[in-house]
Amino acid sequence: MNAVLRELERLGELPRGRFESRKLLDLAADAPCMHCGGERGTVVAAHANSQAKGKGAGEKAHDCFIAFLGHRCHAWLDQGRGPDPTGVFSDSREDKAMVWQRAADATLLYLFKTGKVRVS
Repeated sequence: MNAVLRELERLGELPRGRFESRKLLDLAADAPCMHCGGERGTVVAAHANSQAKGKGAGEKAHDCFIAFLGHRCHAWLDQGRGPDPTGVFSDSREDKAMVWQRAADATLLYLFKTGKVRVS
């Protein structure tokens, strides 16, 4: 969390703790994998693996930092060795970070364009 958000929490202008939304996570169930485009029925909201996004020892990142990923793509990001399921990316830390970020960006756009998330 950056210094601005920490200060807003300290001042009581922002709730403390992890942002959680079961409704947001559940939207993954009907979506395609935002990395490979397939795997419908296995897609979950995969949390970021970055401390900067709220991940800590034994704690997931905030629920707003998600990418809709199918089982194979999610498993590759978390534990996989070798090329990703599409055969395009390596298992380097940099490639995995880029794949997750691209999928997270696609997830956000998908949520807004399909009307599953709206600003009122």
